[in-house]
Amino acid sequence: MGLPRFTCPKGGDEESSPHLYVANCGPALGLSYDTIASVFGTYGEVKGVYAADDSGTRVIVSYNENTSAEAALKALSGHPCSNLAGRSLHIRYSVQSLGKVDTNESVAVSRSASDLNIPGLHLVLDFVTAKEEEELLAAVDSRPWHHLAKRRVQHYGYEFCYNIRNVDTNQYLGELPLFVSPILERIKSFPNLDFAADISLDQLTAS
Repeated sequence: MGLPRFTCPKGGDEESSPHLYVANCGPALGLSYDTIASVFGTYGEVKGVYAADDSGTRVIVSYNENTSAEAALKALSGHPCSNLAGRSLHIRYSVQSLGKVDTNESVAVSRSASDLNIPGLHLVLDFVTAKEEEELLAAVDSRPWHHLAKRRVQHYGYEFCYNIRNVDTNQYLGELPLFVSPILERIKSFPNLDFAADISLDQLTAS
């Protein structure tokens, strides 16, 4: 018997459900399902913890009661959790899909940062033009890829270490490639980032 499948509630994120979609949480981040179940078990009996996708960074926490999911969402969403390596969890309601998942079903796309409810996040539509996108992709594809188990990557500036989820400051790879210079200047001039002009953008990972 396969694992249950989950989707967003048809009535929207506000519709209560005993199932929670939890982002920034999973085995790829060093958090076991047992640990996750223990933390979420504080708010009610957990029926199961399942992988939300293949990334290992998102899970479904399934309760027996809607009230337990409501309490967990209110207490944990958007707040650092000391018992989960201090990670800030991003939580939404989910519902179990009883039939075949329609992979062609349209998914709502956020058009403003306020839709996402993530403090400090700025959403800039069309930050690069279609032509710039083509040029960037071509420039990246002209360079060698490093193949990992589930993805291919290129590191510039400093190597990003997936085991510690951070850069290794002892692994300096050199200056960032020239093809990203216009993008970096655009980021620094972004009016909503008062600190941007004073920071050094010295690391880039393409995946």
